[in-house]
Amino acid sequence: MSASPLPSPTNRSREPHLLRFGLKQMFFMLSLAGVLCALLVGTEGSWPMIIGLAVLLVGAHVLGNLLGTRLRDTSHDVMQWRTQQLGVEADSPKTTGQPIELAKLKLPPSTPLASHDRVAHGTAWFVSAGTVIGIILGGTVIRMTIGQRIEWAGWAVGTISCGVLGAWAAFLASTFSSIARHAWRHAKERSQ
Repeated sequence: MSASPLPSPTNRSREPHLLRFGLKQMFFMLSLAGVLCALLVGTEGSWPMIIGLAVLLVGAHVLGNLLGTRLRDTSHDVMQWRTQQLGVEADSPKTTGQPIELAKLKLPPSTPLASHDRVAHGTAWFVSAGTVIGIILGGTVIRMTIGQRIEWAGWAVGTISCGVLGAWAAFLASTFSSIARHAWRHAKERSQ
């Protein structure tokens, strides 16, 4: 009788941990949390909310990078650990028997939309125009509606924000219209 392919429970390795840290890292994080709490208590107005949101954004970014890096670095260990577990299959991809030639599949021809060629031309001009229009229109509307209740710094921030929104809207409109025109031309060529 042949030996079982499953490992015995005694020689199995430990499960890899993604969130392993030491005392040094824990004390560092507690020190940062103390500094953050002191900043939140020591500031007034809307600054505690601004500081808190900024720290949350940076913390989420750092945590995501930490988990991604640990997953990448321990992927071999995780695969090895999973193969040693009783009744758990390996994460390796399932393969088909013989390789299939693409020419034999008789796939339809690819469309121009599948290519990575540049479709939108002159996007920088549209974005620049959208920025200028957003600044002029936004600054004028802010001045006419709430201009007497805000200072010049608030008006400047609002005007710049309107310029950014104008650039974003112009970018979306120009790329969407370019891709739509490209797809329409391709559809008309195929129908003829």
